[in-house]
Order: sequence, then C-alpha cells, then structure tokens
Amino acid sequence: MRRRSRVALLSIGITALIGGTARADDAPAPAPAPSGNPPTDMTVLQPRATEFTPGAMPSFGTAPYRPLMGLLHQTGIGQGLDNARINVFGWVEASYEYNFDRPAQDLNLGRVFDLQDNRVQVNQIDLSVERRVDLHSGQFDVGGRIDLLYGTDAQFIHSNGLFDSSDFFSGPEYQFDIPQLYVDFGVPVGSGLQIRAGKFLFFKQIDPNASVFYTHSFIFGAALPFTNTGITAKYQFNPNCSFEGGISRGWDQSVDDNNGAIDALGRFRYSLGKTTDISVAAICGPELDNDNSHYRTTVDVAVTHQCGDRLTLLGDGVYGYQAMPSGQSAAMWYGIAGYGVYQLNDYLSAGLRGEWYRDEQGLTTGVNQTLYEATAGVTITPFPNNAVGQYFKIRPEIRYDYSTADYFDGGTRHDQTTVAIDAIFNF
Repeated sequence: MRRRSRVALLSIGITALIGGTARADDAPAPAPAPSGNPPTDMTVLQPRATEFTPGAMPSFGTAPYRPLMGLLHQTGIGQGLDNARINVFGWVEASYEYNFDRPAQDLNLGRVFDLQDNRVQVNQIDLSVERRVDLHSGQFDVGGRIDLLYGTDAQFIHSNGLFDSSDFFSGPEYQFDIPQLYVDFGVPVGSGLQIRAGKFLFFKQIDPNASVFYTHSFIFGAALPFTNTGITAKYQFNPNCSFEGGISRGWDQSVDDNNGAIDALGRFRYSLGKTTDISVAAICGPELDNDNSHYRTTVDVAVTHQCGDRLTLLGDGVYGYQAMPSGQSAAMWYGIAGYGVYQLNDYLSAGLRGEWYRDEQGLTTGVNQTLYEATAGVTITPFPNNAVGQYFKIRPEIRYDYSTADYFDGGTRHDQTTVAIDAIFNF
C-alpha cells in the first residue's frame, strides 16, 4: 500500500508539473494521437488511409476535439487546457470471442488480451493526460504523459514492481495499471532534441486503435517487451528521418529490476516520399533473472506502404537471440507478419493478416514450435459524419491458428479457430 501511495503521489506531481510549465501564449494543443510509437502489432507506422485517427474531424462544431475535450470546452476548462497545451482523452474497448474447438479451461493458448474464450469482457478503460513538448519554439520546454488503464488487459502488462502483485494467475479479472508515466524535455538544439524519462511504450502499442484487428499477432504477444522504464533521446534530422535511443531497466521492469542491469534500445525511422515508411528497432542487454552476463538481443523491422488512396500494405519481421548459461542451448525466435488493409468507404475497411513465427527452445511461448496464423476482419464506423459517433467503431474477425506442436486446447491440438468482435469508443 505504501508503494502504491508513492506511485499515486508521483502521478499527481507529474501532472502538476506538466500544467505548471505551460505558457499563457502557447497555441492550442493538436488533437491527441497515439503516443508517438508506430501503432500496429509490432511498431509498424500508422496506415495513412485505414487506421482510426483520433481528432481527425471536429466535435461539437467548434474545433477538432474528441468528445471529452469538447465537453470540457463547454464548461470553460477546455480553453485553459488548450492554453497549457494539455490533452485529456481516452477510450473504452469491450469484446467477445468464441473458440469453435471449445478449448480446455476456456483458454485460447498463444493469445494475448484475448486469452479467455466465450466471455464478454471490458478490455480497456483508458484515461490519458498528455502535454507534448514544442521542439520548434527555440526554447526549453517540459511536457509528459500519464495513462491510467483499467480492464481485463491490465493483468497481462504489469511491469516488475508496479501493480504486479496481481496478474492472470493471481488476482481479479479486472485490474489497474499505469502503462505510461513519463516526463519529456524539449531542448533547443538543432531542430529540437526530445529527452524522455520514465515508463513508456517503445516497441508495442497497447491502444486498441493502433492495431488493424482485435486479436494480436504471435509476434506482438511474444517477441518484444510491452514497456520500458528508463531514459531516451530523440532527434529529427529532417522531415523524413529520425532516431531515438537510450537505456532502460529491461523488459517490463520498472520499480523493481530482476537483475539490476540496464539494456540499450533504439529506433530509426525513415520515410521514402509520401508512400513508404520504414522503422528499425532493437533492444540489447541482460534480461534473465539474477543474471547480468547473458545478453538478449532483439531486432524488429517494419515497413508500411501506401498503394493509392485505399490500399495499405504492412510488413513486420523480428529476430531475437538469448544467450544461455553453460550447459543450456541459446534460444532464438523469429518471424514475419504481413497485412493488407483496404478502405472501401467512410463506413467500412477490410483487412487480412498472415503470419509465420518460429520459437526455437520455446523461450517466448513455452513450447519449441512454429506457429502460423491467418486473420480476416473488417472495421465498421457506423456514424462517420456524426460529431460524436465518428469516434465509435466495431471490428468483427475470424482467425485460424496452426502449430507444429500439440499446443492448443490444453496441449492436445495443433490448431484452433476463433471468431471475435470488439467495439471501441474514443473520447
């Protein structure tokens, strides 16, 4: 309880710091978007024509505000937040999934967030407060972000030492977490240097809007960490090229550390004109419990290509290597996933995903196996032209998984087939 009290006080302090550093003459904040990380399953850049873009259209007929900020403007609070360049926003996601194989213990093995079968659940209720630093003012600036998350997804993403006394195996189905809590510093060097310190998402996006489908790839669930706690520096060399790098306490480590060592992480992004975006991200360091000598290295390469106004193609490849103590074989995992998303009209887009993932020695999935997966689904925006309704969408899908081992249905089957649907309202 004392630890949680310290976390709560720290959260309040950072929020006060963000508000206290605002200048009265600052321009209104832009509409909120995901935290700057690429938003598909494995840090793929935002599909320009297919993914939901928060704040893309006006709400309440005044400015491009999402519903919560629009309501705050009706009370007069919103103008003060605008002047401080502070965004307050969030989302609610609920879902249902059915496994045709009726698996043992109602578990869809290999999945993340949709592990439980035949159950209606509220995956995420998120509230975020963000102040983005101004890197183009030529002045020192301070900002940051805090995400407060409640729902069934929280039990899978706890970092070491922060709300981790409860998880999927011990604790209630609905839990609380703070996926991000960081401070940003804008330093007037060159085109602007951003320094970030705290807990942040670097390799994965937990925001459901950031993914093409409700269910996530095996790569997303197994190959890279959810969160990192540390410090990074980001520099935009030109409009098409940026690099962010730094150190962290390790994979999903925060208040506590499993070995006391740090790792290095980095991400390079490059845009080829207006149609193609490339992201290369990597992390390297000791990650085993109580072991500072054996390093884990993982590299992820993602490419997004816009084919005309309606079709977006996405590719994601990952490779990981874990050195092991004497007498144990080194572990490797690698895979590739491909996406195609077609925007039929303002109401409907359709998507396909195919994936191949190899987990040698079973370090990331628990079984030495090769996994295959195919998913098809649509995204329905029933009220695209309504000031509030545009922020609501529904995503039905069908998915087939295959493993070279007896992995599914409690370790008795090679495959499983599921149908699922989720609904998201962004506010």
